[in-house]
Amino acid sequence: MNRFIRACAIFGAALGISLTTAQPASANSFGPVFADNGAHSFFLDDDLSSGQKSGMAWARTNSLNPTDMTTSVNATYNKQVDVWAYGTWKPTGDQTRWYAWAKCVKMVSGSSSKCDQFTIVFNHKLPHSNYKALSCHETGHTVGLGHESGKNSSFTSAARSCLRASPDHNYYSNHDKSHINGRY
Repeated sequence: MNRFIRACAIFGAALGISLTTAQPASANSFGPVFADNGAHSFFLDDDLSSGQKSGMAWARTNSLNPTDMTTSVNATYNKQVDVWAYGTWKPTGDQTRWYAWAKCVKMVSGSSSKCDQFTIVFNHKLPHSNYKALSCHETGHTVGLGHESGKNSSFTSAARSCLRASPDHNYYSNHDKSHINGRY
C-alpha cells in the first residue's frame, strides 16, 4: 500500500508541475530547411507587379532587417542570389489556390537542411490584398520559419505574426525573431 501511495504522490507532483509550466501562447515550426547563412540577397524579377515588388522591398526592410539577418538586393539575377522572386500566370496543382509560395530550389551540397537558393513565386491569377504581409510570410519560409499555429486577436500584439496561414499582419512575432536570431 505504501508503494501505491508513493506512486500516486509522485504522479500527482509531476502532473502539478506540468500544469503550472507555462505553455507558449503561439508557436511555429522552424525548419527543417534553413537558409545557408545570415546574409540573404534578393532578386526581384521584372514580371512582378509594382505591388508585389513594393511588398517584397517592404518585407525585406521592415520585417527581416530588424533581425540578425543582413539583406541586399541584386539588380540582375545570378546563381549566387539567395531568393529569386517572380510571378507566374500558370500555377499548377494546389498552387492554383495559393497566393504565393516559397521553395528551396538548390540545397547546399551534402546537406539535407541548408538551402543555397530559394524562389518565391507569386500567383498572378490570384491577387492578394496585402503584399507586405504576403511577402513577409513567404520570406519567413526562406529563413526556415513554418506556419504560425497560435491564434492572436490583437493586431498589434508582439505574438501576432505574418506566418499565419492567411497572412494579414506585416511583421514577424518576437517568437519568430528569436528563432531567426538564434539561427543566424
